Amino acid sequence: MRSSMNPAHKMQRRLRWLAPLLIGGITLGLLAVAWSTFGQEASLRLVAWQRDLHRALTEAIAALDAAPTSAAWLGLLGLSFGYGVFHAAGPGHGKAVLGTYLLSQGGALRRALLLSCLASLLQALVAIGLVTVLVHGLGWLTRQAMGSVIWLEQASYLLVVALGIWLCWRALAGHRRTPGSHDHDHDHDHDHDPHECDCAHHLTPQQATDWRGALAVVASIGIRPCSGSVLLVGAASLLGHYWSGVLAVLAMAAGTALTVSALALASVMARGWAERRLQRSASSMNLARCLRVVGFAGGALILMLGLSLFVAGARSPDAPPLLEGAPTTSPSPFGG
Repeated sequence: MRSSMNPAHKMQRRLRWLAPLLIGGITLGLLAVAWSTFGQEASLRLVAWQRDLHRALTEAIAALDAAPTSAAWLGLLGLSFGYGVFHAAGPGHGKAVLGTYLLSQGGALRRALLLSCLASLLQALVAIGLVTVLVHGLGWLTRQAMGSVIWLEQASYLLVVALGIWLCWRALAGHRRTPGSHDHDHDHDHDHDPHECDCAHHLTPQQATDWRGALAVVASIGIRPCSGSVLLVGAASLLGHYWSGVLAVLAMAAGTALTVSALALASVMARGWAERRLQRSASSMNLARCLRVVGFAGGALILMLGLSLFVAGARSPDAPPLLEGAPTTSPSPFGG
């Protein structure tokens, strides 16, 4: 009797596995069709809006220089925030890296928000530092500083490649959570023995590994500054409003963080939904094996993305020399 029921039971288990895969395949197909139909047009529209916001930002800086009123300040900060929102909604490798990482490696909602904010803040700080060092320190033109972004871009792609390799190696080595392990990346109030608690007193090896990967994601995204941020700080510096440009870039980073956080949260929730579906139809061992495969696939996608972007950037004919042009004089943002 038991042997006669085994084939039906096996078929039922296979159907449970096929259902999520079929739904995922159909969803990806619909997304591909939607992108080919509407996505490219929407992306071009976003780029056009960014170009208009570029022009509006320079005009806002000029208006602040002519009349430094509260309205001029609010206009500059509002435009900067809006530029950050639209810039993050457009195409870019940072969102692809972060989304793929969270979908394939997992993570709590709190950590997804933290990664989004840190990456956006790092982009702003790199832009500010680039203008400060190159324009004010070395006497470069703002145009030259913007041209040097391509070198940071290539460094960012190399970090993406390194991240993909490391994620693939980690998946192959089996550095994943064991079934039944207790994840401490959530808020809780239950009591622990002081010798066993690893919530805030120290990091377990698995938590340390996860955070190393998370910081690598932040570095690979944030090391490449937005050209609009560099332009904004440079234009403000030319008019003697360096610190106004710095505040505007930080407002821009807040807008970027808002959009990127929405993507990060969506990735984490999609990952959680898929895990819950798999838990209903798979044993703990099979679930762990499936998660390792997903982790390896995510690392491989990130690796291929980094390699393709690096090769395309290396073949770009308009890459400027790392050091070019004679130094020019630029007012110091710190006075003197």
